[in-house]
Amino acid sequence: MLPLLAAYGTLHAQQNAVKDLEPVVVTGQGQPVKISQSLYPITLIDAKRIQEKGAVNLMDLLTTEMNMRIISDNVLGSNLIMQGITGQNVKILVDGVPMISGEGNEFDLQQLHLNQVERVEIIQGPLSVEYGTNALAGTINLITRRMKPGEGVQGGISQYLESVGQYNGSGWLGKNMKGWNLMAGGGYTWFGGYASDSYKSTVTTPDGTVRGKNWNPKTQATGNLKLYRKWGELQGGISLQYFNELADAPGNADPGTAYLTATDNRFRTSRATALAFVNGKLNARSYLDVVNSYSFYDRTSEQYLVNLQNKSEKQTSNASNIFANWTFRAAYNYQQPDRHRLNYQLGYDVNLSNSEGDRVSADAGIINDIGLFSRLGATFFGKLEAQGGLRYTYNNRYNAREINFLGLELPLISSLQLRWTINEHWYMRAGYTRGFRAPSQRELFQDFKNANHYIIGNPDLNPELAHNYSAGVHYKSHAWKLNLTAFLNNIRDKIELVELDRSTLPPAYQTINVARTYHNIPEFSTRGVNLDGTYSHADRWQLKPSLGYLSRSGSNSMQQQFGSWEAGLQGMYNWKWLDIRFTSAWKYNGPLAQFGINDGKLTDRTLGGYHLWDLSATRSFLVQRLMLTIGMKNLLNVTDVIQTGDGKDGLMLRSGFKPALPVAWGRTGFVRGTFTF
Repeated sequence: MLPLLAAYGTLHAQQNAVKDLEPVVVTGQGQPVKISQSLYPITLIDAKRIQEKGAVNLMDLLTTEMNMRIISDNVLGSNLIMQGITGQNVKILVDGVPMISGEGNEFDLQQLHLNQVERVEIIQGPLSVEYGTNALAGTINLITRRMKPGEGVQGGISQYLESVGQYNGSGWLGKNMKGWNLMAGGGYTWFGGYASDSYKSTVTTPDGTVRGKNWNPKTQATGNLKLYRKWGELQGGISLQYFNELADAPGNADPGTAYLTATDNRFRTSRATALAFVNGKLNARSYLDVVNSYSFYDRTSEQYLVNLQNKSEKQTSNASNIFANWTFRAAYNYQQPDRHRLNYQLGYDVNLSNSEGDRVSADAGIINDIGLFSRLGATFFGKLEAQGGLRYTYNNRYNAREINFLGLELPLISSLQLRWTINEHWYMRAGYTRGFRAPSQRELFQDFKNANHYIIGNPDLNPELAHNYSAGVHYKSHAWKLNLTAFLNNIRDKIELVELDRSTLPPAYQTINVARTYHNIPEFSTRGVNLDGTYSHADRWQLKPSLGYLSRSGSNSMQQQFGSWEAGLQGMYNWKWLDIRFTSAWKYNGPLAQFGINDGKLTDRTLGGYHLWDLSATRSFLVQRLMLTIGMKNLLNVTDVIQTGDGKDGLMLRSGFKPALPVAWGRTGFVRGTFTF
């Protein structure tokens, strides 16, 4: 009996230790809280998981996550679909600061590096009260590295090699100087490009030469600098971040010139962000978070006519677009420690954006989006937590009174979050949010006209307005976690890219490949159900199965539902004898339809289903200073996935019709080493 009691006491102590080390999250919370106490269902991916997946960028990290799809294009990059809603409705933050891309608010996930990222926090569903426009489908917050407490020099280096011809390296160095922490880092990525077999089969060059690729070659460079310190419980400082990319799009030989010439494109992207911040506790009950930032984005497209005999080239076009954004944000949070835990938040959020360039209308000018937000919460009967929020919004490009709060024509965004703790194992969540998204600079003022494109903005667009409902039942014990969740998004005036009537265009553009404009779709909805679980056996092994169903419909589907299944299985085994940690991540993405109405008839174009499976092994050396990971990505060798159907509305409509979309560059092996000191 005594050994049993001793074993139970040891296990109980271990469980308490794990509970004490429970990760803390900040996104949408007002102030840092333990993940189990969050009112939102939040996914946390830490540095260990990033290392084990061999994830270089956000695309690598999210490919096997549930409720997410990544759609790729060799020019537009890799874009995200979350809860069945395209990526312009996903708010992407770095240390709480909104990122700008300029590309229609759809981020190329390959441009979001993880070299200096400590963890990634993901909330699915709107956070419109907290973060305003774009936070309709979800919010992804990349939290960057900070120094560990202590004096002296700290740093690290990381190298990554992948058999497809991708190389990534990074390093950082930090020093504590009389309470001040100074950190500097940088990184690079070189990718030689990839052409799938199905892409090569379209080549018509007599000698079979392939110059073009459906994954373009690119080089990327990043740099960052951070200076900060603590004053009691407050910390503040400044940071600078820089990103540069050169992507080549070599064209195949032109049969019209007897295969003697080709047209190449080059895309240069620069992004810089300067940030000043202060956050932390003012006292035992209050918390302050202040962020001020300036972001700059420059995208240049160059086109060259290449002589394939002597390799000379002549520039035929050059177009540059510049986007800039000022963000001023502050939030004050107060919480009473009594049993009712009365808490509130007050804050402001100001975003000032402007754009100019060769592919932006002269009418673009400035978009000002200003918000005042507040939240009020309390705990009732010791078990029911409730929190309501309101955001007053002003935008100089549309009448915010269309939000029409309570039918009173008030420009107020509202939300309500509930959490009921049934007992120590079971709890429930439910929520409602009035989501919205203001039209972007690109959607309002794009002016892209050349030999292949006629894409123009629509200054008469209305904002997207949405009702989001979510609910979940959750179970947790020392070994098990089970989650059954459901969501419903009803969006009014969803902004989509649609076909133009070519007969109304100037004669020179009536036969081009891509003729599009932006238009409001009266109704669009997505709904889904997800079941996932986690079983952990101490630190020896873990299994995380998941199953989900997504349904999409709207006025452009004549209210017909288009459904899609997905399933996943993640696993971990820790081989204690050799201290090797094996991880596996498999996901199935079922067929996904993009629907529309053509000549009064419902049509659709469906991307076929596919499986993705990654496997890796990680071991630490030198008292965990050196981490080495080797693995295989895409073991099932998926490359291009066929699109079927006669619909005109594809998942990559801006680049025209494509019979297949590139999902991955086939089976590859990788090795990653990280050394810290």
